[in-house]
Amino acid sequence: MQKILTGIILCVGLTACAGPLTQFNFNATELQRVPDFTHQNLVDQKIGILSATGGDGYRRVLADSFSKALSTVRPEIPQLTPQKAIGLLNRANLADEYTNMIRDYETSGVLRKESLSRIGEALGVGYLIQLSLLQYTQDTSTRFSFLGIRFLETRSSTLRVFAQIWDVRSGEIVWEASSEVTLAGEDVREKPIAFEEVATRAWQELIKQLI
Repeated sequence: MQKILTGIILCVGLTACAGPLTQFNFNATELQRVPDFTHQNLVDQKIGILSATGGDGYRRVLADSFSKALSTVRPEIPQLTPQKAIGLLNRANLADEYTNMIRDYETSGVLRKESLSRIGEALGVGYLIQLSLLQYTQDTSTRFSFLGIRFLETRSSTLRVFAQIWDVRSGEIVWEASSEVTLAGEDVREKPIAFEEVATRAWQELIKQLI
C-alpha cells in the first residue's frame, strides 16, 4: 500500500510540474455580409465597440476581450475601445439614448437608425459592433481518484458568442458571425479556466472571418 501511495504521489507531482494539458476546439462561421463590405471598410472608417448583451455579469469582460482580440488578429483596424466610447457618449449627453438603444435591441434585435447616427457621429466612427453572449457553460469531471481522493480533474468551458457590425449612416447590418469555443484542461490544481481566456479565444476565431 505504501508503495502504491508513493507511486501515486510521484505521478501526481510530475503531472503538476508539467502543467495542465489544454485542449482547444472551435467553430466560427460568417453568417451574413453585404456584397460591398470588407474589413478594409473598417480600416478606412474605424469601428466602435458597443456593450455586450446576454451576459449581465460578463458585459465588461466580453467587450474588453473583443477589443484585445481585434488588436491581436486585425491590428490594422482602428477601434474605439469601450472605455473611451463610454466617456465620449457621456460628454455628448448621449448616455441615456445609448442605454435605451441597447435595451431596445435586447427585445427587438434592432438598433434604431436615428440613435446609431447620433452615437456614431459623437464617437467619430463609421461602424459599430454589437456583441452578444449566447451560451457559457463550465463542467468538471474526475479523471483519477484513489480512496475517494480526487487527484486529476478535467475542467472545460464552452462559450458561444455572436457579433453584428452596423453601418451608422445607413442603419443596416453589414456583417455578422458567430463563434463557439471549448477549452478543456487536465490539472491537479483546483483552478478553473478563466472566462476572459475563453472569451478572447472565441473572439479571435470570429474576427478571423472578417476579411
